[in-house]
Amino acid sequence: MRLMSKIFASLLLFVMQSSFAAPSLVEPFDQATWRALVSKQEQPALVIFTSVTCIHCPAAIKRLAAKRSAIARHIPLVVVSTDAESNAALLQDPHYAPADRLFLFRGRSQVLQFSVNPEWRGMTPYVGFIDSRGGVRFSLGEPRDAVLSEWLRLQ
Repeated sequence: MRLMSKIFASLLLFVMQSSFAAPSLVEPFDQATWRALVSKQEQPALVIFTSVTCIHCPAAIKRLAAKRSAIARHIPLVVVSTDAESNAALLQDPHYAPADRLFLFRGRSQVLQFSVNPEWRGMTPYVGFIDSRGGVRFSLGEPRDAVLSEWLRLQ
């Protein structure tokens, strides 16, 4: 009985993850983008800043997508690449498929990082938890389950 429950839960999670469409375009991320994402947010969102050289980023995206899928309501997952060479490469990379929106830095990286959080030094993955009131909490590296669960519970 317990095994059947685990199998059913795994299958349900797979179906839920499969039902989200991969992004069809890459949006530019400039200095005003972060302010717009935070100020126009009517619901919570998870934003993960990645880089193509980051070996931990694909797993972080996958895990955040799975956690987000496991809750009752949809929370947008926004992925921002800080260093990709082209839009086409991002759209073809299966690691970015769980994203609802996909962005690429346009401009000087240090300036864009500072516009997100003056304390961020560019290391990835870097996760922003935006609440529905425009408040933001950051996590350097893949957030621990307890941090993510607590944030999700408050939303």
